[in-house]
Amino acid sequence: MYSFQNINLHFGDFQLFDNVSLVISPGDKVALVGKNGAGKSTLFKIMTNEISADSGEISMPKESTIGYLSQHLDFEEGKTIKGACLDCYKAYFDTEKRIEEINDLLQKDHPENKLNQLLEELSELNIKLGSLSNTNPHSEIAKILKGFGFIEEQFDNEVSTLSGGWKMRVQMSKLLLTKPDLLLLDEPDNHLDIEALIWFEKYLRNYSGAILFISHDIDFMSNIATRIMELSNRKIFDFKGTYKKYLEGKSVRREKEEQAYINQQKVIKEKERTITRFMAKATKTKMAQSMKKQLDKMDRIELSQDDITQMNINFPMVHAPGKVVAKIEHAYKSYGSKSVLEDINLVIERGQKVAFVGQNGQGKSTLVKMIAGKLNYEKGLVEPGHNVLISYFAQDQAETLNPKLTVLETLESKADAELQTKCRNILGAFAFSGEEVEKKVSVLSGGEKSRLSMACLVSQKSNFLILDEPTNHLDIHAKAILKQAILDYPGTLVIVSHDREILRGTVDITYEFRDRSIIQHLGDLDYVLEKRKMEDLREFTLSGKQEKSAAPEKKESKTKELSYDERKKINRNISRVEKRIAEAEESKATIHEKLMDSSFYNSPEAAPAMKKLKELEDALEKLSEEWDEWVTKLD
Repeated sequence: MYSFQNINLHFGDFQLFDNVSLVISPGDKVALVGKNGAGKSTLFKIMTNEISADSGEISMPKESTIGYLSQHLDFEEGKTIKGACLDCYKAYFDTEKRIEEINDLLQKDHPENKLNQLLEELSELNIKLGSLSNTNPHSEIAKILKGFGFIEEQFDNEVSTLSGGWKMRVQMSKLLLTKPDLLLLDEPDNHLDIEALIWFEKYLRNYSGAILFISHDIDFMSNIATRIMELSNRKIFDFKGTYKKYLEGKSVRREKEEQAYINQQKVIKEKERTITRFMAKATKTKMAQSMKKQLDKMDRIELSQDDITQMNINFPMVHAPGKVVAKIEHAYKSYGSKSVLEDINLVIERGQKVAFVGQNGQGKSTLVKMIAGKLNYEKGLVEPGHNVLISYFAQDQAETLNPKLTVLETLESKADAELQTKCRNILGAFAFSGEEVEKKVSVLSGGEKSRLSMACLVSQKSNFLILDEPTNHLDIHAKAILKQAILDYPGTLVIVSHDREILRGTVDITYEFRDRSIIQHLGDLDYVLEKRKMEDLREFTLSGKQEKSAAPEKKESKTKELSYDERKKINRNISRVEKRIAEAEESKATIHEKLMDSSFYNSPEAAPAMKKLKELEDALEKLSEEWDEWVTKLD
């Protein structure tokens, strides 16, 4: 049980946390949400003792471990990918080495007391070895690395040869291999493609420890979190259930907040009118002053404001291009001796909306750069069609901004001539208003830089829009508005993204990049996953054999073998287990609610409640296993 009670934190006169309290139990899967600047990452730093709160109580189990995904990459010079992961098992291998040494010593003659000492130490070491790892470290490392997209041939490559994104995957692998009791993940989905994300979600769902994570990926949160904590107005709000349930609960809470705010404002105005009236009478001046002091002490209700709610994106369109917007024939691209794309052929037609998906490093960004005319290639043809005007948003667009310019100067330097007079209006649509337009780019956050980069794109007319990872550093609200803008855009679009929500329903064609080639799917990503009847893109094959593989046929024949009565019985058992799970979850939620009150820990009910909570968690684990067994039989 991890308890953080009445946490307060100030930065100068600004109060970030006001008596923030939360409790995390073993096995909890919690998403931490809130607008940019609410303090999500800061809360993580308090939990890991990177910074100290002004006040509050922190209680954690003895000898429990917290794992935090640091953005700081620190690998020894010359360390290989597998070698970096093996460091996580240093205690295991040291123990194993000592066991071997003792076994060698036991081959020799020793006095009885010495022999007993060695045997006693050997027994203790074997127990310790079992506690350090119940699986083979080498197989566990291979499983994690492959899950994150590494192939076995890469294991002996030096970490220094990897890009920043792949180095972060090694860092994430090391974190998972240490198996901390509480896992803190700050936007881990930023570093992963769709394939790795799907694998990572499965891994986290089955993770035995507690997880608290920050994410702007709706699918990622929906697939993992069983509880949502929202940081808003210096407080924390705890919602039991899925992300969808949280949105429903938040809507109800917002309505209550607004009504309470309206009622309080009425009271305040009435008191202010009374004070003004009394101040005009000498006999009631003291009473008026007393009422004013009471009014000043009133705990004012603040309405939580969603981040950049006023943001509005509308990609401007110019003249219509010819029917063919881009043509690629037998294109070939390599970096040194490594070929990335071979014999690529595709045609993009006017009005089409196209997604490029696949593992990082498979050539998605390379191809969009070639189409945008930003990158040379060795063979073939890559050319735009007639009357095509391209707007290109690069993956690192935000990092190319001039740090010495202000926000306004940056937009003015990028905007088309006819839009120069509208720069302030465009910035206002992207939540830059008043003095904010005079801020230097160098002081902007990652999210602010991404918004500014998108504003620059909107200030340039086009009929062919190319977006390479446009959602990096954008929060949920900004991504929702970007998605609507993509849906509304009348021109042609190519988007590279690992954000499933952005790709859902926005594109007509999906190209999967695999082994230096591409395969076309006539639909969005959901259609592709449904078509292949699997969750993991890694299992896709370019030959199409997967669609005719034995696995689906085997499943189908298995289903046919079950009689109606057998299926009915299995479904009845599934319903029974699901009902028991729901009851256990409800009981668990009731106890959690009590534990949110720090005074409860001093009551006589605390010990029985903690015992009951442990029993419920054990029962839920067994019920989940039983549910899996029945569902497997049904499948």
